[in-house]
Amino acid sequence: METLLVFLALLGITSTEQRFVGDQVLRVTARSEEQIALLGVLGKWEELQVDFWRHPVSPSHPADLRVPFPSLQAVKNFLDSHNFSYSIMIEDVQELLDEEKESMRRSRRIKRSSSTFDFASYHTLDEIYDWMDVLVEDHPNLVSKIQIGQSYEKRPLYVLKFSTGGWNRPAIWLDTGIHSREWITQATGVWTANKIAEEYGQDPSVTAILDSMDIFLEIVTNPDGFAFTHSSNRLWRKTRSINAGSRCVGVDPNRNWDAGFGGASSSSNPCSETYHGPHAHSEREVRAIVDFIRSHGNVKSVISIHSYSQMLLFPYGYRTAPIPDHQEMNELAKKAVSDLAAVFGTKYTYGSIANTIYMAGGTTIDWAYDNGVKYSFSLELRDSGRYGFLLPSSQIVPTATETWPALLDIMVHVLEHPYTPAPPTAFPHLNKPSWRLGGFRHPHFFMLNSKKRVEKDSRTCRHQVLRVTPKSDEELQKVQELQALEHLQLDFWLAPRGLGFPVDIRVPFPSLQPVKAHLEASGVSYSIMIEDVQALVDKERMEMLRSSRQLPRDTNTFNYEAYHTLDEIYDFIDMLVAENPNLVSKLEIGRSTENRPLYVLKFSTGGTNRPAIWIDTGIHSREWVTQASGVWFAKKIVQDHANNEGVASILETMDIFLEIVTNPDGFAFTHTQNRMWRKTRSKHAGSICVGVDPNRNWDAGFGEAGASAISCSETYHGPYPNSEPEVKSIVDFVKSHGNIKAFVSIHSYSQLLLYPYGYTETPVPDQQELHEVSAKAVAALSSLYGTKYKYGSIITTIYRASGGTIDWTYNQGIKYSFTFELRDTGSYGFLLPATQIVPTAEETWLALKVIMEHTRDNMY
Repeated sequence: METLLVFLALLGITSTEQRFVGDQVLRVTARSEEQIALLGVLGKWEELQVDFWRHPVSPSHPADLRVPFPSLQAVKNFLDSHNFSYSIMIEDVQELLDEEKESMRRSRRIKRSSSTFDFASYHTLDEIYDWMDVLVEDHPNLVSKIQIGQSYEKRPLYVLKFSTGGWNRPAIWLDTGIHSREWITQATGVWTANKIAEEYGQDPSVTAILDSMDIFLEIVTNPDGFAFTHSSNRLWRKTRSINAGSRCVGVDPNRNWDAGFGGASSSSNPCSETYHGPHAHSEREVRAIVDFIRSHGNVKSVISIHSYSQMLLFPYGYRTAPIPDHQEMNELAKKAVSDLAAVFGTKYTYGSIANTIYMAGGTTIDWAYDNGVKYSFSLELRDSGRYGFLLPSSQIVPTATETWPALLDIMVHVLEHPYTPAPPTAFPHLNKPSWRLGGFRHPHFFMLNSKKRVEKDSRTCRHQVLRVTPKSDEELQKVQELQALEHLQLDFWLAPRGLGFPVDIRVPFPSLQPVKAHLEASGVSYSIMIEDVQALVDKERMEMLRSSRQLPRDTNTFNYEAYHTLDEIYDFIDMLVAENPNLVSKLEIGRSTENRPLYVLKFSTGGTNRPAIWIDTGIHSREWVTQASGVWFAKKIVQDHANNEGVASILETMDIFLEIVTNPDGFAFTHTQNRMWRKTRSKHAGSICVGVDPNRNWDAGFGEAGASAISCSETYHGPYPNSEPEVKSIVDFVKSHGNIKAFVSIHSYSQLLLYPYGYTETPVPDQQELHEVSAKAVAALSSLYGTKYKYGSIITTIYRASGGTIDWTYNQGIKYSFTFELRDTGSYGFLLPATQIVPTAEETWLALKVIMEHTRDNMY
């Protein structure tokens, strides 16, 4: 055993180091927008753990996918079944990593000095930091090392300053390694630092630059991530910060800047490789650069160096509109890539980020440009895909050598084209560079504004709900395409279901422009259903706050016109039972994933195992009007019984079971974290995403069309039927009771009364009877306030949906199985004002009464 440990140590393998044996990198060419969308779906399939080295953006840009060995067959089958063209770019990722480690091991035998340092090898963080000290020691009159901050894990953030003297001179900023796995960039940074030091006094261009300007070079911009690539996971990209409420670590530091923050090609999922962070500049590595550039005030150029793809890019990434200096930047980029290609013939493409690769929000150079640094560029170094992030060390020096003339072109141009930013002002024009519009932000104003925005960004500030009604198959397809664009973080309140049916989409503020542009370019008309989601949420919470100031003494003083928390509803249940011990009892039928009790109210005048009616509300946690209606129903049943009216006659022969909060974990989460949360809160092995759609988890057409196998989807059906304790508890209760005659599950919104089936087009044997009961029920409902409901089977009235509650109950012999979708039809959606709770409950009660009376009178 000891011999084995020594051998592993020599190879540089630790027990915690992730290995990639048998992993392959596939190059996939999408030939259509449909295939691009399919690749997006593949990326969401978390169980496969596919790592997109290059994302699918257009048919002309191939996607590179690292596929873990266990997922290879499934991924290749997926690609073959959808007629993708692909090739194997890297046969075995681990073989390249082993070669890389062996090369580094050989390099370590060489003595360190600025002249003997092995620039043709990759190095660790400590080796690079040691070499920086040697460079400073060898060039004390030119090079100094400054610390601009500390990383999340308390590593120093070192920057080399090249200066021939003077104070606050015009400066050029270079950084490498912001994405830690891009080792060719840190290695190029080391070579470039040495080149600058050696060429001063020898090369006329370098000498001229440094005689008038300073150069700042941060070689390891993301030291925590870089150290992690050496110790644990060679392919780690992000920082190493801990994300509150998530088990996933790190933020993409090139999506964390305050320029289109949270927009395209960035994710709000902490487990995503492109997670933008909780707020702009949340990462210390980013914030340190922001503070440095602002405090310096005279940085004229920012060049951020990445790999791979062989590109030279300039702003913008977060929008397609050209920058005012587009022509000048394009001409400069053209010259730079021409001089780069002249060295070894390496071909680079160039242009704005959005037009050359894809739209990307929160990037370094977009922020730099918007903050007055006109000459802002990003380089994507070698190669174009043969090795990707695992470029052999034999290509370090050639890569750095050819990149140098391009860097020199930019720096000389900056020297020869000075510009002066406008004076500072506290009120910048949004998204405009400061030297054009006086847009430099006063530091104190920025910090106050940033704090305010951070608070709002964690919520739904300026999110809009758009309503689209497709009128043709082409329009329907364009709307469906949006569902595959995960980076937009769209929340389909009403999913596409056919021509003439409205689709309601909650669109985060950063995605509004691209979504509206997509619809407008496709000729799809839309309306703004909700102007600002957060405004409604804030109003809702204020109403709840006012209501909570007056604690109810009993159920008569309980405020039925307000939304309530889980604890308040459970307190109400206890009061109702205490006041009506001969009619109402509280049953605990199970425990939720987070060990909350699953309470059901039983209304009974006595007897054992009598025919029963089941009603549940709140299985989808964000549908607050349903839980509120459930509370009102409970009180109404008690009142009817006391007054010998309404359902009093039903209770003479039947019991009623009412589960008001069917999904308590999700409901609590809507009050504490995310008002729009729909699912349960269960965790799943191998997935970063939480929760299952409890209305897709029943054993009725489970896993078929109308539900998702992707754990991050809002309609994820779960690993198997009845996997969720919230569902399983009802299943067990219904089966053990054995005499339930009607089952009514209440949702919102859309104003529908539905009956089975959802998973098949085959009509239920009792369709005519159920249809007639539905017609009578909606007529009774409409008689109160004129509210119009549609009715019919799930699949013919809205869409195909598998694994639904009432399909399962019907298949278990419960003939009278119905689902309500309560108010409204879209003006407020899931954010129905509290003023509509009682009217909604009152009119729904009339329909419920019709169903219950029909059940009583038509016993089977």
